[in-house]
Amino acid sequence: MITKTSIHALIKLMDDPDPMVVQHAREKLVEYGENIIPDLEVLEEDCFIDPNQLDNITRVLELLRFQRVKHALSTWLKSDEKNLMQAVYVICSYQFPDLTIQDFTAQFQSLRHQCWMEINSRQTSFEKVEALNKIFFDEFDFVRVNELPHSPFEIFVNSVMETKEGTDISLGLIYSLVAQSLDIPIYGVTTMNNRAPFVLAYMDKDNLLPILDWGIDNNGVLFYIGVGTKGLIVDPKQLREIYLSEGLPQSRAQFEPSPNTLIIKKYLKDIKRSYSNQAQFRYKLKDIEELLELFR
Repeated sequence: MITKTSIHALIKLMDDPDPMVVQHAREKLVEYGENIIPDLEVLEEDCFIDPNQLDNITRVLELLRFQRVKHALSTWLKSDEKNLMQAVYVICSYQFPDLTIQDFTAQFQSLRHQCWMEINSRQTSFEKVEALNKIFFDEFDFVRVNELPHSPFEIFVNSVMETKEGTDISLGLIYSLVAQSLDIPIYGVTTMNNRAPFVLAYMDKDNLLPILDWGIDNNGVLFYIGVGTKGLIVDPKQLREIYLSEGLPQSRAQFEPSPNTLIIKKYLKDIKRSYSNQAQFRYKLKDIEELLELFR
């Protein structure tokens, strides 16, 4: 049985001069798993605790919190639904361990409500995107950050919801999550190519493609939305011409909605790149690599 007394005793053992004792104590605490995280957090906030013990608690907490994130992401990958909101939350909770799913989803409520007020069933697909753009870019002032390298806080969705400044993928995730929650068929399109932009695809739910006749096989996509260009609508032919001029691949995957697993993998890759560009975050790279291993 796990008790606060036994947890505290193991924390004290981590001060032992014998490295074997320290290792055993740490392994035992990690073995207890994420259930003891709340107890360790209480100990961490105890202002009377010995500084060495505080350091030990912090190290064990980091291990257990990462274990929690890795387990949650592994469970998500094995699930049938692969809910995008859930996965984005799990990734954000790595950097922000105190973030709850309730607080995370609450960040979307005001934005979603405003969009819902502007959307109605009589609008065309183009009019719906125009309404979403008005709320997203004009009323809420979301903006794409152009300066490189990107900060992790411009990529983690929960922090972008606060600052309103993000990258193509963080803004695209927010935009598509809100749209999908309103039953608007907007999905992310991405590849592992770092040069390819993260764009959104509006799928043809109403069989309008034969009428529009873009003159190109567009895999069921009505048009694309560039979140980096304030929601600019791009037709399939234009997008292919842009990719051709940039020397980007012309594979089918480049032009159709990506599986949520690929989107989350790309999201982790972008977080890894942002960590590697800032010295204070480089110690986290091993953790991100371990999370990326789950996708192989």
